[in-house]
Amino acid sequence: MTDSASELASTQQQEMITSTIPAPPHWLWQVGYWFRVGFSLFLLLSVLIGVAGCSSSAATVPWQKATAVVPEPVLEQVIQANTDMDMAQAKETLLAWTVDGKAGKLTLFNFNTPNLCGVLGCLYAGYWLRENQPAVEVFQNYLNPNLPANKSLFQVGENRGQALPCLEVLQMEGDRLRQLNYCFNGDRYQLADSQLFISTMNRGLQRH
Repeated sequence: MTDSASELASTQQQEMITSTIPAPPHWLWQVGYWFRVGFSLFLLLSVLIGVAGCSSSAATVPWQKATAVVPEPVLEQVIQANTDMDMAQAKETLLAWTVDGKAGKLTLFNFNTPNLCGVLGCLYAGYWLRENQPAVEVFQNYLNPNLPANKSLFQVGENRGQALPCLEVLQMEGDRLRQLNYCFNGDRYQLADSQLFISTMNRGLQRH
């Protein structure tokens, strides 16, 4: 058999094999198409949820420059009562965070300077601000601001029927985290209770 005859026979055999395999039905093409679309959407949503989860876990206190949050007389009162720093310098570095209460607001001040940090931590002060009434200091504590990246030093806690809400404060205790719950008693914030986290990644709690 010549080469041309062999090639012709091989081509005819391939054509016969191809012709015996039926084309997939139209509905199967549609199923495949929508499966690919659905899988792509699933991957996209997974990425978005992962990003959102990382963003929300990176909880931080929304500090602002105190000069943009409270009136200047209050700033001067806070600075004079808590530090002997130069007034102009203190105003530049002082940070504040305001929380709404049932009656007025709680404003926490972060002095944001190594001058007010020591072995016990850094100084944080909280003032009760109400209209037409003088600012009253209701919280003062030295706290360690060094926490895991996804943990916040302060969070708003529950309201126990007082003018101002409770504060949840996180502090490191060895390699574990302790949550200190400070609640307003009508006059000042006092430690109400605390919770010890089994680890910084697992919030198994033991009440004390």
